[in-house]
Amino acid sequence: MSNPFKKILPNHKVSPLVKRKVLLDANMIQRTLDVADLYVLKYPKTLTDFFIGKKNS
Repeated sequence: MSNPFKKILPNHKVSPLVKRKVLLDANMIQRTLDVADLYVLKYPKTLTDFFIGKKNS
């Protein structure tokens, strides 16, 4: 996958602070999607059992 920002600003250097913040935000989004995938798609009853509680018969 090519970097579209290199097409827009080919000679512009990004400051390390901005680069670090963008990468941290991207990592946080990825972790959020991983958690959502785990609890919503793969194991949906986990949160229901945790918050509502499983009734013992």
